[in-house]
Amino acid sequence: MGYAKEIYQKAQRALDESRAAAQQDAQRRRAALYAELPQLGEIERELSATGLAAAQAAIGGGENAAKLIERLRARNLALQERRAEILRNAGRPADALTVRYACPVCQDTGYIGQKQCACLQKLLRELACESLGDTSGMRDCRFENFDLAYYPVEPCGPYNVVPRRAMEKVLSACREYARTFSPKSESLLFLGGTGLGKTHLSLAISYEVVRKSYGVVYTTAPRLLDKLQAQQFSRNGGGDTDYQALAGECDLLVIDDLGAEFSTSFSVAALYNLINSRIIGHRPTVISTNFDEQVLRERYGDRILSRLLCAYRPMQFYGEDIRMLKRYG
Repeated sequence: MGYAKEIYQKAQRALDESRAAAQQDAQRRRAALYAELPQLGEIERELSATGLAAAQAAIGGGENAAKLIERLRARNLALQERRAEILRNAGRPADALTVRYACPVCQDTGYIGQKQCACLQKLLRELACESLGDTSGMRDCRFENFDLAYYPVEPCGPYNVVPRRAMEKVLSACREYARTFSPKSESLLFLGGTGLGKTHLSLAISYEVVRKSYGVVYTTAPRLLDKLQAQQFSRNGGGDTDYQALAGECDLLVIDDLGAEFSTSFSVAALYNLINSRIIGHRPTVISTNFDEQVLRERYGDRILSRLLCAYRPMQFYGEDIRMLKRYG
């Protein structure tokens, strides 16, 4: 998948900073240990000397080169064992003198030879997801602070439902969904009026799935469709990042507030293609909307509605607008 130049640059800066911090940390630890245990510094200097001598012997060649290299190798191993013994006797960890990179595989360079390391691929995906969506709310919206006390305990509404009892079931189902999530999980459709907790639970699911190291794109419908439209029609509106592929291929796509976007023939077609491609690819999606079935049909047509109703597990939210209750209650 291609990414915008600024995403590559941001990822490289992050890796450079991580590598520099690890090296500076190692230098500080070494300086402190050499001051406390001077023999360690002597051993490090001798190790450097034997390494240089071995390299010179290999380059110079000669009939005695092999024997010399073997003697230097044996001396090098003995020095390493002595260093480990000193650290052990001083109660220090075996890696007290080594650079502790965040990624020991690539040493925070992002590459193994010419191939991208998994740590760079993960970082690029996370940065691209941030550029498409807004994940700031994940810090505040958790399952633990979803307050059921705002939902009435008396039956109300046209179906005479007890909101708190219904929302207890919704909360439990969302918790279980996040706990058992896999890239083949089912898709969810959150239905209900404004201020009933759909965004809160969408973000709570996103947070838990991100913690499992899956790639999550959380975005609102207006933001997503604006990005897709800019990519489609602007000469460089989407940069180099393929937002269609990013939204289509992530492990979990969360689209909040479906229906808040400006409806056009492009937005309806783009939404259909995205929903349909993820269904075909068996990739889970969570969509929330304030619309009921009738309005969804009028706005998006039967093709989208049938996919939402048949391929998604519907979850109906009940109660009163919690934002209004918090403000005026």
